[in-house]
Amino acid sequence: MRFASIQLTSGCEITSPYDRLRRFCVAEYDYYDAIPSVDPNRIDPVDVLATVSVNSFINTAARVASVHRGMAEACDPILATIPEDADLLTFDPSLSRLEELLHAAVQTKGVLVAVATKVLHRKRRFLIPMLDSVVVWHYLAPPEFAALRPKTQDKRTAGHVAATVLDRFREDLRDAIGPIQQMRETLAAEGFDLSPVRILEILVWTEVEERGYYRAAS
Repeated sequence: MRFASIQLTSGCEITSPYDRLRRFCVAEYDYYDAIPSVDPNRIDPVDVLATVSVNSFINTAARVASVHRGMAEACDPILATIPEDADLLTFDPSLSRLEELLHAAVQTKGVLVAVATKVLHRKRRFLIPMLDSVVVWHYLAPPEFAALRPKTQDKRTAGHVAATVLDRFREDLRDAIGPIQQMRETLAAEGFDLSPVRILEILVWTEVEERGYYRAAS
């Protein structure tokens, strides 16, 4: 299936987007996206364990337990107030609820935005993309965001910076939602169920990471 290139507001041009997504899914879907969530309003150990396959580096028993317990205590009460089907394009226009959730999450020892969103995407798949450093740096690359870059490492400010990134990510999603929805339907027919925010995050990540994973067929 051929899809036209996608030009994102943030500056990325995604060539052969469907082929890229499919290569990604064949290689990686089973190890994170295919693992079901137990309860949408509760962070369970499996939600933390699944992030090992997306390079969270939570790779010891002590770290798994610490991150699980800390994030569950901080986030479960807030998750219960956010609908399971909340969508980034329509829910929480000010992003204040998301900022509250992410701020709570990063108060956990060993958790900053990347780990927080890799866990929380499993709870709200249409609302929260994974924001690892590659994706965050892309959206903070313009000079006007330079002052925010070091604040990603400060637990007092990381949630606010993540909300700024999500605001820019949402602009890309809004502009590209048509082709993203078409690709989502085509992927689903092949057994790969990804939300629009996950599709966009994968496309951005594969475009801006340095090693070229999935950008071209091997």
